[in-house]
Amino acid sequence: MTIRERIRAKAWSLAGELMLWLLISGIGAGAVSGVFNMAVTRKIDDYFLETSYLQKEELKMVQELQDYVLAQGIAASDQGALSEWVKKKSIVYLEIYRNDMLLYVSDTTEAEDYYEDMEVPYYRESYYDVTFADGKAEVFLTGAFAYRYQMYAMVASVVLCFLIFIGCFLWGVRRRILYIQDIHREVEIMEGGCLDHGVPVRGWDELARLAGGLNQMRQALKENMEREQELREANRDLIVGLAHDLRTPLTALTTYVQVMQSGVCGDEAKRDYYLDKIMAKAVQMKELSDRLFECSQVGEEKGREKAEEPMLFQSVFIDSLSEMAMFLEGQGFEVEACLEWKRDMIRVRMDYISRIVDNLGMNLVKYADSDETVRISTVYEPGWAGIEVCNRIKRQGEPVVSTKIGMGNVRAMMGDMWGRCEEEVGEGRYRIRVLFPVEGI
Repeated sequence: MTIRERIRAKAWSLAGELMLWLLISGIGAGAVSGVFNMAVTRKIDDYFLETSYLQKEELKMVQELQDYVLAQGIAASDQGALSEWVKKKSIVYLEIYRNDMLLYVSDTTEAEDYYEDMEVPYYRESYYDVTFADGKAEVFLTGAFAYRYQMYAMVASVVLCFLIFIGCFLWGVRRRILYIQDIHREVEIMEGGCLDHGVPVRGWDELARLAGGLNQMRQALKENMEREQELREANRDLIVGLAHDLRTPLTALTTYVQVMQSGVCGDEAKRDYYLDKIMAKAVQMKELSDRLFECSQVGEEKGREKAEEPMLFQSVFIDSLSEMAMFLEGQGFEVEACLEWKRDMIRVRMDYISRIVDNLGMNLVKYADSDETVRISTVYEPGWAGIEVCNRIKRQGEPVVSTKIGMGNVRAMMGDMWGRCEEEVGEGRYRIRVLFPVEGI
């Protein structure tokens, strides 16, 4: 993350954005509800001023007061009884005068002589005449007749304020909520096994960083799965190749057994020779089966790490090529060997050499024309020494079944030994070379 991105991330954190929208929502809701309350209150006041509602309510209360004082026999100066009625009726204010002398005020606790020196107020003309037990008196009465409507207006403004606050806040954070839903959907897609669909990164807050982290995790998981798949495929190819190479010594082993069963080995020397060959092939098959088991358990071990000490080029190939020539002749091929051995040293794995030569021999049996001579020769290039096999390909129309596993094994083994495998096909002829880097004497 760059410095600019870090500054943006700090400035546009999710908490800061939420606090900003809380502030905006609160200001907006308070302003709208305040204007609404003022407007409704004014409407209520205008209604009471333009109609006779308050006057009717006052007259109703005056009549109730008249009924009360007559029924109870209350005098105009009986403060206790009058205060009890005022409290019961929720009257805001009540004054009683007689002969311009104040006898009772509902909101004071002063002594009776307190009212003697009070002047008659300017609203004297709005008094009502009420007959008390001690005679008539003038009553000024003001009740909380509009209070409940004002309370209704206040409750409505509070509810409106709350709704506007919630609505404004949700409207402000809806983008973040939708983004969280998008991230949730993308996570569900990832849970389903699809790792090619990236999580969109929007903004600079914690959610954006979370989306970026999910993308990195998705990419790492995808790379791990691809690497694991590649390893599985490589291991499978190796096991298939080893299983394929088991067939070649098995075929040779079968051939040697058939030769011995045919009775052509009349003397002890020939029997010992073929028994040695059979034992060598059996050992080779055991080594291949052991390696097949190891690979199935722990995977492929690099051949380059297990290469043997440098050996003479001739000692590496002489026995294997002689055995291959004898095998081909037993299959009806004519073999021409042009082998010139120089004292070059090469570093190889002998178990690989046996497998390579066996694969070359089996390829000749499958694809070479048995009516043409198979030519096996040594080849030398500056810094390289190797073997070349040349043959004519079978005529078209003859059935050939190929899995292409054998030559794949040859190329893989040559690569493990830092060697080269070169194939050339042209004018019905097939030529293959296996070359090894020369180590020197």
